[in-house]
Amino acid sequence: MPHLTVEYTANLVLDADTLLGRLNHALVASGHFDEQAIKSRLVALDGFRIGTDEHAPRAFAHARLRILPGRDETVRAMLSETIQQVLREHLPAGPCHLQICSEVSELPASYRKITVLPFSSPASS
Repeated sequence: MPHLTVEYTANLVLDADTLLGRLNHALVASGHFDEQAIKSRLVALDGFRIGTDEHAPRAFAHARLRILPGRDETVRAMLSETIQQVLREHLPAGPCHLQICSEVSELPASYRKITVLPFSSPASS
């Protein structure tokens, strides 16, 4: 926890490593998450449609942060705004109509995580 997924239209050219690094640093700076617990990913969407004009230059990025329950609406809104600000700073400006969306939701009670620490296999001993 947390899990951050950013879906974006493939007509945007992104530096994935830089963007994910900035997002992760922003989440750590919020004071709500341990650095090693953050899991983030970018998902390019090859198939998408925005509105009805198939020739209009349009793009979007949608970020979804999923966190454990317990943070109030004010904190969730602040996290959403933080993510949106990083996306605004990083996404390319240009002639494209760009929509940037973000949301924060709570993980369900069924969420489980285990951490497997590095180990040496019996064959390498």
